[in-house]
Amino acid sequence: MKLKCQLIGAKCPPYSHDGEFHPNNKTITGLLPDLRRCANCIAYDSPTLPVFRDDLLQIASITLIKKGPTYNPTHESGASFGTFIRPQICGSLMYAKQRELKHLSRESPESYMVSDGNGLLNIEEEIELIENFPDADAENFVDELVWELSVANFEKALPQLLKALTHREQQVFSYIREDIPKCEIAKMMNLSPPRISQLARNVEQKLRDACQRFGLIE
Repeated sequence: MKLKCQLIGAKCPPYSHDGEFHPNNKTITGLLPDLRRCANCIAYDSPTLPVFRDDLLQIASITLIKKGPTYNPTHESGASFGTFIRPQICGSLMYAKQRELKHLSRESPESYMVSDGNGLLNIEEEIELIENFPDADAENFVDELVWELSVANFEKALPQLLKALTHREQQVFSYIREDIPKCEIAKMMNLSPPRISQLARNVEQKLRDACQRFGLIE
């Protein structure tokens, strides 16, 4: 399962926050635009369930309130709040939508059909589409790994995983975790954008290989 915004022309929202997270009205209100984007992303991704959008927004808010306070801004990994919370919110919404789709399929298994433009797909085929997102860009592979490992395991294993990277690859990785675009990383490191893309691919492959060696992912 890949973590990537399904809204055309959009990226996953940043969930910008500094320091410890306290779920008060001011903090939650400030992040409402990000929560709405995630709710819309899942609600309008095929098969669309626009009537479920408000429920998804509520689920996203509850996940933020419950999981946000567990973020540790002083963790040695240096993970941003966005990197920490995005996989948890996305996972909660995906799970909720899958449950709703299964519920709808049991209520009306013959009538619940959706079109992909080339014909009709049944509910099992659509759920399979949800579980297999398109490949993410190089800047998104960190969120993919966090999703696969879960945040706790990823942060715990990260110091050991970083040993597989060269110093320059570690630099690129740290910038990617801060959600800095490739073009900006290239300027900061005085390298060409294609070179940064190659380093990012190296980082992704090495980290995945290391995770497999440690038995963290299949």
